[in-house]
Amino acid sequence: MTVLKVSKVFPGYKIDFDAKPEDQLDKTINLFKADSQLLMGPEGGHMSTIDKQGSGARRTLLWTAIKFIAESSKSSGSTQELRPNLLLIDEPEICLHPSAIRDACKALYELPDTGKWQVVATTHSPIFIDFSRDNTTIIRVEKDIDGDVRGTTVFRPSSTQLDEDDKANLKMLNVADPYVAEFFFGGKTVVVEGDTEYTAFTYIRAKYPELYSDVHIIRARGKATIKSLVKILNHFGANYSVLHDSDRPTTKAGKTNPAWTTNQLIMDAVGLRPGSVKVRILASLPNFEQAYFGTSTSTDKPYSALKAVMDDSDNFNKVRSLFDALIDFTKPVPENCIEWDNLLALNKALK
Repeated sequence: MTVLKVSKVFPGYKIDFDAKPEDQLDKTINLFKADSQLLMGPEGGHMSTIDKQGSGARRTLLWTAIKFIAESSKSSGSTQELRPNLLLIDEPEICLHPSAIRDACKALYELPDTGKWQVVATTHSPIFIDFSRDNTTIIRVEKDIDGDVRGTTVFRPSSTQLDEDDKANLKMLNVADPYVAEFFFGGKTVVVEGDTEYTAFTYIRAKYPELYSDVHIIRARGKATIKSLVKILNHFGANYSVLHDSDRPTTKAGKTNPAWTTNQLIMDAVGLRPGSVKVRILASLPNFEQAYFGTSTSTDKPYSALKAVMDDSDNFNKVRSLFDALIDFTKPVPENCIEWDNLLALNKALK
């Protein structure tokens, strides 16, 4: 099992444990000599000790061992034979291949499931922050302008009031976008509904990096997930803004539109924010493409939005003014957009 996991990162490599057994076992009670060695290298090639390997290989071997412990303990069905252990690890993402980082993250979260392990990790990687997990307390440590270090507990699942739908939404979002937790590391936060808004705003941010370098754009990948993200942002106690499509109360067939109903769920979640948190909720009427480009398309929407802001200065200025309004709450909202707090006002603006 261990060899297979290492070979996924380093194809053709294997691990060999050279126990150096005693030649005359009948004259000794020791099965192995004290200088037994763990060797690693390419199959059919030179095998060397771990201290001769690179940082990436050594880190991969560490995570392979941790994952092996977690899986072996779970498969045994018993934790009585294990002593309580504490794993302290600094920046687990260092020197790892992207696929190995994902495996390392999974191993860290699974290790406490054995019942005998507690894990404390420090990281600069958003991949290791999974809001859908129940066994996590996240503490952000930062320096203030005077250089003093401050640490604040900013996330506990038990106090965030995430329901099962929220956890499912966040789990799917974490799979689709492992960097969604990047906002946790500081900066201004803007939540957008989909890829179209994200693409347009990212282009503007790239054009003026000095103005928007501290802005994190969270792509919810669907209106329903916005509600789940809002609950987490409320828990952080930091200001944020949200942009979503208003959609319409009914479908073309005259039935209730679920996307319209979700508008109220978003506002209900925003209403749970602490009193000190400032939030701006903007809705595009009825959707992003029609509101700012005057057209609607069902295919290649992100690419169409990118072309629209790249090729037309008027479109660029409209979208930039929208982006600015999401960052600076004193800025006016552009035409065909509304800052709303109840469905009646939203429906009136839509008509």
